[in-house]
Amino acid sequence: MKSTVFFIRSKTGEGLDSLAQKTRRMLESTLGGSTSGESVPIKKGDLIGVKTTFGEKGNIGHLKPPIVRAAVEYVRAAGAKPFVVETNTLYVGQRSNAIDHIQHAYNRGFTPEAIGAPIVIADGLRGENDFSMPLPQLGFKGSKAQGLKGPGLTKTAFIAGAAKASSGFVSLSHVTGHMLTGLGATLKNIGMGLASRGGKLAMHSGVVPKILTDKCKACGLCAEFCPAGAITIKGYSIIDARKCIGCGECLAVCPHEAVKISWDENTENLQKKVAEYCLAILKGKEKKSVFLNFLIHVTEQCDCMDKAYPPAFEDIGILASRDPVAVEQATVDLVREHVREDFFHKAWPNIDYTTQIDYAHEIGLGSKDYELIEVGRGTLQRAPTK
Repeated sequence: MKSTVFFIRSKTGEGLDSLAQKTRRMLESTLGGSTSGESVPIKKGDLIGVKTTFGEKGNIGHLKPPIVRAAVEYVRAAGAKPFVVETNTLYVGQRSNAIDHIQHAYNRGFTPEAIGAPIVIADGLRGENDFSMPLPQLGFKGSKAQGLKGPGLTKTAFIAGAAKASSGFVSLSHVTGHMLTGLGATLKNIGMGLASRGGKLAMHSGVVPKILTDKCKACGLCAEFCPAGAITIKGYSIIDARKCIGCGECLAVCPHEAVKISWDENTENLQKKVAEYCLAILKGKEKKSVFLNFLIHVTEQCDCMDKAYPPAFEDIGILASRDPVAVEQATVDLVREHVREDFFHKAWPNIDYTTQIDYAHEIGLGSKDYELIEVGRGTLQRAPTK
């Protein structure tokens, strides 16, 4: 059975009020509401995280507060309790701790008054608040089609604590290219965006963190927080690679930037890990989650870059689905049809961005087979997905 993906068109330069209204229409089309007449799966008392990103300072492509507010108001109208959820970045910058991160969001206009809900940095002050979920307990056995055996690449997923505690998500993803995954959209927004710092570390690096001895002050904070007892202090911190579980707590709590990670994971494995994290994060929340991809101000670089990149092509519109894989597949298909070439491959020719979508389909996260329905116009007749 094909998954349903809804689509509504937008134009370059369209006002934020109009985009906010269309966001609400997409939510009502996908989850139900006043215009659809259908009951909404989000219920009174549910804690629903509206997942977006505030972008780095200097970036202009990120989704703006009125769009986020539209999602917040939809959730509240259903009787649930909305909050805007994000996690800290692995790299040092404006968003690497909760205090600076929230202040940065306020500076960009994402105040509680503007978006209608509080901001929750789901992995804590420094990325230390996480929940460990072994993937085998999800019944995940890897993907035979991808040559994996056992539990796949991720044996234990480190999920941001507040993301684990939430009832479901409204994912608002600004579609862009990406330097590591080729495509940044729903899978990245959820899989990487709701992982704790340890989860991000596990995705980006296949090795144990290293201690920069010239920066280490032997304060002992990393050893105190290490859940595996893998760190000892002898003039400086020493990590026992045999005990280290790759959780990233040392990176999260070090106040001296003395913990180094290796950005050495290849893109194929990184994309598969992102899909596996999506599977873990969405477990038990599938019925109360919806995924929107915004094909607005699409750029080759992602919103984590601190520059004002111009759009690569004219705006296309907004897609929404209850199926995270279907909305990704529909997104790349629409872009290809719109610009008459594979934009994401052209932008990042050394990255096969389809790995994340194919693998997510293989492990049962969703389906690549979908029916595209344009809101107000009905089913679009299209060529079969390749």
